[in-house]
Amino acid sequence: MANIDHKQGTYTIAANSTQPFTFWWGKDSKAPNEFFDVSIAPHFEKSRTPMEPLHETDRAVYWDYRGGVGVVLILTLKNSNNFPVTFEANHVRIY
Repeated sequence: MANIDHKQGTYTIAANSTQPFTFWWGKDSKAPNEFFDVSIAPHFEKSRTPMEPLHETDRAVYWDYRGGVGVVLILTLKNSNNFPVTFEANHVRIY
């Protein structure tokens, strides 16, 4: 039976910008013997409607050899709104 772990972090992307965000599990990583991914969920703000979606413009993965890091996921997001967008990044690990 697989184990599933979840972490959550709050981030903000500036208005009209493209920015890379870097994620990794941390010191108890089981990489490369795990599945690791991150989903993005923007916060809803009534005063900011309508809102353009955040776009994932690039996704990259590499192995960081420093102790306890392991697989690193870089998501590049584009915010086409004229206001900053705060979002939750939900980190999921299955091993």
